[in-house]
Amino acid sequence: MTPPQEALAFPASDPAKDSIPADRLILPPNDLFDAEEVEAKLEAAAGSLTDNQKLRKAAVDVLRDANAKGRAAIAKAFAERPMAAREAVSSYAFITDGVVSTVFRFASRYLHPNPSPTSGERIAVMAVGGYGRAEMAPFSDVDLLFLTPYKITAWAESLIESMLYILWDLHLKVGHSTRTIKDCLRLGRDDYTIRTALLENRFVDGDAGLAKELGRRLWRELFKNTGPDFVDAKLEERAERHRKQGGQRYMVEPNVK
Repeated sequence: MTPPQEALAFPASDPAKDSIPADRLILPPNDLFDAEEVEAKLEAAAGSLTDNQKLRKAAVDVLRDANAKGRAAIAKAFAERPMAAREAVSSYAFITDGVVSTVFRFASRYLHPNPSPTSGERIAVMAVGGYGRAEMAPFSDVDLLFLTPYKITAWAESLIESMLYILWDLHLKVGHSTRTIKDCLRLGRDDYTIRTALLENRFVDGDAGLAKELGRRLWRELFKNTGPDFVDAKLEERAERHRKQGGQRYMVEPNVK
């Protein structure tokens, strides 16, 4: 069921997002992903649809075209400027930000409207790992953290599920987790892989206050004064990887994206 028509408009872009600066991109932002144009097309495509499956399909159709257009623009620009590798990888992340953010807002407005959320019904969509660094190859994983303040609610679970269906239908390879801040701290203490991913977190959309609280607590309760232990653990992890590859430092895994 959709909300009243006046509630369907997309909100203005959140200024608190950790946006990728324009000077890090291979083309002007709107040449890669024009959020206003995409959202206008989504509103037109959704129209008076009330069936969630049809709404998801409308979103996928619009976003598939926008994603393909942006990626084609990067490929063309990179062919003309083959030394602009840093700008290219940042541009792929920029397009992914646009897609993920639009999917979040579309699902929030059309699929699972919640005009009076409780304090526990808040979500921050975070990029982690290489995506969090804003460094992506054409077929990189889209690693997402859905951050909630407390135990996940039925509304949040439905919203996240709908987001994932749309992203999967766009043929994006999504790695995802849903955690509270306490979960992030607890798991990060015990698992260096998770800690590494959290070290490179970036806010994409949703509740900015929740994202900022995660950042503060990670640095104060997890990262502060643990640098030497973390480096030692990562060096041991690298040494073990080399041992598995036959003991040769320069024999890398065949995982070319």
